[in-house]
Amino acid sequence: MTPSINQAVLTQVVQALKEGHIRYCESLGFSPQELCELTRLTADDILFLSNSAVQFMRISIDHDMLSKMLARTEQERLFQQRLEEALSLGASIEFVNHYFGLSTIEVCARRRLIGLFVRQGRNLAPDEEAETLVWHAWQKVGVRKLDSPQALQAMMDIAREHDLSLTVIWNLLKQWYQEKLLHEE
Repeated sequence: MTPSINQAVLTQVVQALKEGHIRYCESLGFSPQELCELTRLTADDILFLSNSAVQFMRISIDHDMLSKMLARTEQERLFQQRLEEALSLGASIEFVNHYFGLSTIEVCARRRLIGLFVRQGRNLAPDEEAETLVWHAWQKVGVRKLDSPQALQAMMDIAREHDLSLTVIWNLLKQWYQEKLLHEE
């Protein structure tokens, strides 16, 4: 037997009422009187109502809100993909906190979830050849503001292209901006 909308919503509402989420139940369209009556029902009464052939509930779709939520879902999916890519490219906890806003615990958990194990301690300092590669690659992309989505993408591209750690690239760039070798707009 396929559960009806009556059964699905009543189950949800009864549980919400037990947990004290009255406003949530009201937001579904129930009146205070109906909610009061629902709290007085026995399990058999709720089962009878749930399995009734008469549909007393309807589904309505807020198409505008659904469209916005689908767009937001796509943004979140892209955010998660970019985050996982950054982690796989050697982004440090500090880097992920700076560009993605995740805490240390969240970064560690995310690394575990994707099966990424990072050695403890500081990253090795890049050699002169790596520094030169990063310098020329950064000059080529022409990004001026280090705290921008464009900079994040450029650093990830450089890390991927030259097989360098994202954190090493970021640390070099921060150092060069601090030393005024590079200038932000």
